[in-house]
Amino acid sequence: MKRIIQLLALGLAVANLNAAEPAKKPNIVFLLIDDMGWADGGCFGSKFYQTPQLDSLASNSVRFTSCYAACAVCSPTRAALMTGKYPARLHITDYISGEGTPKDSRFLLPDWQKHLPLEETTLATALKQRGYATMHLGKWHLGGGQYLPQHQGFDVNVAGGETGHPASYFWPYGATNNGNRVPGLSARGGKPGEYLTDQLTDEALAFIEANRGQPFYLNFCHYAVHMPLMGKQELIDDAADRPGSNGQNNKVYYAMLRSVDESVGRIVKKLDELHLTENTLIIFTSDNGGVVHAGKPVATSNFPLRIGKGHAYEGGLRVPLLVKMPGVTHPGTVCDTPVITMDFFPTLLELVGADKSASRTAVDGVSFVPLLRGEAQTPHDEFFWHYPHYWNGGKVTPYSVARVGDWKLIRFYETGTEELYDLKSDLSETNDLARSNPGKRKELAARLDAWLKEVGAQMPVPRSNHND
Repeated sequence: MKRIIQLLALGLAVANLNAAEPAKKPNIVFLLIDDMGWADGGCFGSKFYQTPQLDSLASNSVRFTSCYAACAVCSPTRAALMTGKYPARLHITDYISGEGTPKDSRFLLPDWQKHLPLEETTLATALKQRGYATMHLGKWHLGGGQYLPQHQGFDVNVAGGETGHPASYFWPYGATNNGNRVPGLSARGGKPGEYLTDQLTDEALAFIEANRGQPFYLNFCHYAVHMPLMGKQELIDDAADRPGSNGQNNKVYYAMLRSVDESVGRIVKKLDELHLTENTLIIFTSDNGGVVHAGKPVATSNFPLRIGKGHAYEGGLRVPLLVKMPGVTHPGTVCDTPVITMDFFPTLLELVGADKSASRTAVDGVSFVPLLRGEAQTPHDEFFWHYPHYWNGGKVTPYSVARVGDWKLIRFYETGTEELYDLKSDLSETNDLARSNPGKRKELAARLDAWLKEVGAQMPVPRSNHND
């Protein structure tokens, strides 16, 4: 009897010890695609692109239909991901190094920030402080030199530099007189015909393998599917007889997206092989809307959304989003509630068990963990964008945007006009209600003005203020 009591006491002690042990921190694989459009993939509604690996991931994830990028071009969105702050608050409001102003423009550019300041607390730093091995892989585009990823909380940086795209997607990735356009890969070697997306994936798999015994954060930022349009010939040939659909019919872009899809499949397979799947969070998204201004035929279409990358309309701002977190997300579910780039910072910290104080520096992001669990939640009542720049040779001019509920206001500074749309009934933004509903236009304009002041947004500078 005494022996039984001793065994029971021992069992109770072990049970109490196990109960006191913190839950194992989940690994994080964050997949950020460059310029991938809202409808680029079978699981996102495309009838042209074949993405079996993404479709499989989507069947085990929450798919968001109203995920917004923090900006319609890349660097500001990347800064928002790293900090949880609006680009306007950071004064990182254009891609680095941006474009100049057309000679006949009404405005000059503000003196905007061209790197991610070291004073900012990055997501990588916050996770590293909580025991994570951290790696940045691929496109950085938030400054060079002292502002590279290895100085912003990442233990390892492979291929992350100040450039925004490779000169070539084939080895040696467009080496120029200034060195390899994709930093950090030339020393690792390569061979003719090797494809950038594949080599970056090799690096990702090696990092996962090396850190299988500890929590890790892999910030995998593909250069694809950014210009130049270059794909593997066998995948281009695969699309030879595929009919276009809803404006999507570029076979080279098809091949680039297939390579991204294959990369996702390889990562999922590696996690399975290492028995890490059940403790790994996977996020798949893009930095801005799909490209509709380049390519022959154009790279892609964001239909039914209006226009694409760079623009204030939904085609430039809405992006695909899949989130898979075993034990939290429900496989194959769809969420229509809007979220935005800044929300990833507090969401990820909550999922790794950090207390709320850990994300206080992410002043504009709101955790959407309840949405992942299937609970009713509206993280934001309103969203804002601010782009005091010119882009694509002046085809895009300075603008600010406010979305409040289902209403969206766009202010164009060059023309001094505002447009108003009801996204609930007009997702394609074809019916401007600014004149027929002046009350709502005025309401959103006032809220936009207040937000611009609140974040200290830099405004486009009238030429009349300068001696030019």
